[in-house]
Amino acid sequence: MNRVPIVFCFDKRIILGASVTIKSLVDTAKAETNYDIRVFHSDLSLDYQKSLTSLVQNTNHTIAFHYINPEIFKDAPKSNGSWSEIVYYRFLVPEILKEYNKAIYSDVDVLFKDDLSELYLTDVSNMEFAAVRAEKNHPKVIGHKYFEENKNEFIFWSGLMLFNNQRFRDEKIFNKLLINAKKYYKRLKFFDLDLVNITCDNIGPLPFKYCVLQGFYYNDDYHNVKDYEYLKGVYSDKVIEEAIKNPAIIHYAGKPGKPWRMKHPYEDYKHYIEKLPPKLKKYTIRDIRKRLFNKV
Repeated sequence: MNRVPIVFCFDKRIILGASVTIKSLVDTAKAETNYDIRVFHSDLSLDYQKSLTSLVQNTNHTIAFHYINPEIFKDAPKSNGSWSEIVYYRFLVPEILKEYNKAIYSDVDVLFKDDLSELYLTDVSNMEFAAVRAEKNHPKVIGHKYFEENKNEFIFWSGLMLFNNQRFRDEKIFNKLLINAKKYYKRLKFFDLDLVNITCDNIGPLPFKYCVLQGFYYNDDYHNVKDYEYLKGVYSDKVIEEAIKNPAIIHYAGKPGKPWRMKHPYEDYKHYIEKLPPKLKKYTIRDIRKRLFNKV
């Protein structure tokens, strides 16, 4: 049995999206894979936790919940929208999962298309973590923000991270992240992404198939997708096309928005919404408002 620890961080405002993510993770797992699912949260009721637990019943997988005190990140920049202090919870993975030398973190606006045991076997012994490359790091970046303090060759996405837990703990990287969050408070634009790219200087690359953007996967011609302008500097068309053909993870970043907020969600995503128990099919007021104004 391949035991794979994976962490998700979310609150009750995104319960529907997170439920689809967890359900797709479980349904695409190989028979020999055993996910140790951990949820870092600040407000999930026991009823929600019970409903989420039902997603792994009669499977090889387990799920556990960890309450995180938001005050830990009181000195880090936040927004009034989706980017609350919860975007920083991922940095606690090595601190909380002390029984593992490495662990996966994933955003919850994704759909899993494949098992993650191969990803977990990635060697991260000589790096702080591994992630998917987003853009070449240079002063004329297109899709991200340039920081001269970032000495890495590439800017890495933070939506999927394979942490070297031991190195994070040994080098006290979490404390460095907190210090830099305060230091660069007014300059951070993409919050957790900017922060981790500034702080860490030994990041390993993961294949693009682990972060296939929705614009690429559902578009007839990915060359017309805005993100292609910076991704073509990192990946060849052959690599992009192979990832689209055999994706491991679809990431719903950018237009046309989150699929649970669409009038007509993608069929593969809708399939998972329909499989959820009623308690988890919760549309917030924000979800409903966005669906009303979403043209898709």
